[in-house]
Amino acid sequence: MSDQDSFGILDSEFDHYLVDMKPYVLKLPHKTERQRCALWIKKLCDPVNCGSGLTGRKNRNMYARLLLHMLRKGVLEGPFTHKPEAGSLKTLPTYMSIYFDEPLLGSSQQEQKSAELPDWVSGELGQADGTWSTSPLSNTHRYDTPPPVNLD
Repeated sequence: MSDQDSFGILDSEFDHYLVDMKPYVLKLPHKTERQRCALWIKKLCDPVNCGSGLTGRKNRNMYARLLLHMLRKGVLEGPFTHKPEAGSLKTLPTYMSIYFDEPLLGSSQQEQKSAELPDWVSGELGQADGTWSTSPLSNTHRYDTPPPVNLD
């Protein structure tokens, strides 16, 4: 299998994770949680932050799969309890794979281009701050202090 074939498979898998996340993110009870998930998804959709090679795509998919799994359980845990750090996506620690013991079910057939931010994510970001761009490449905002975490 060529790298291009692998890229296509990984990108398709990522698209399915994004589609599957949508109802869970939109039903989160707290606006801050929805916005934080939207920021994570925005970062995962950015090939500059995730890497455009095979390893970068695999790591991106691990984060997406982990986020989806936590959303399905109804509990967001690290690293998704905080906004994503600026810069490149760090490699997900191997011990995080314990979350994948339960199979993920119900992939949707709808697909989106990996480099495009889904409209529903843009909507959450637009509500958070009108200066956020819908282009994943233009996010240059930095935070001096971490945002408050609402554990309700």
